[in-house]
Amino acid sequence: AWDDRKRLWAAEFGQNTWDELNLIEPGGNYGWPEAEGKEGEDGFIDPVAQWQTSEASPSGIAYAGGSIWMAGLRGERLWRVPLSGDADREPLADPQAFLEEEHGRLRTVVSAGGDRLWLVTSNTDGRGEPKPGDDRVLLVEVE
Repeated sequence: AWDDRKRLWAAEFGQNTWDELNLIEPGGNYGWPEAEGKEGEDGFIDPVAQWQTSEASPSGIAYAGGSIWMAGLRGERLWRVPLSGDADREPLADPQAFLEEEHGRLRTVVSAGGDRLWLVTSNTDGRGEPKPGDDRVLLVEVE
C-alpha cells in the first residue's frame, strides 16, 4: 500500500511468531530468515508494528484516512495502524482491531475513498463447512 507521502508499506506473513507491518526502504534488510518481529539487531530494519500470527495472518493492506488498514485471515479482524507521518517510522497510536470475528477470514481490504473500505471475505477454503454468505464483499465505514 502507498500512503499519501508516496511511502510503500508491506504486510508480512510471519514464520512462527510474528506477523509484521513494514515501511519499505530501498535496499532495506528486514531480517528474514535470521530475524522475525522486532529484534533490534544491527543491520536489520524492525517492523513498524507486529502481531502474533493468531491475531493477524495478514492478507491485504490499504491506506485510507491517515492509517494503514490490514485484513487478517487467521485473526479474523481488520487492523488499523494510525500513521504519524513522521520519518521516524513510529505509528501515531498502537494498532487497533475492528470487526473481530464478525465476518470470518478477511482476504483483503481496499480503500473506497474517504472513510470507506471494501473488504473481501472467504471462509470456503476447506476450513469447516461453508455457510451461506461466507464469501462476501463488504463496504464498511470506519472512524
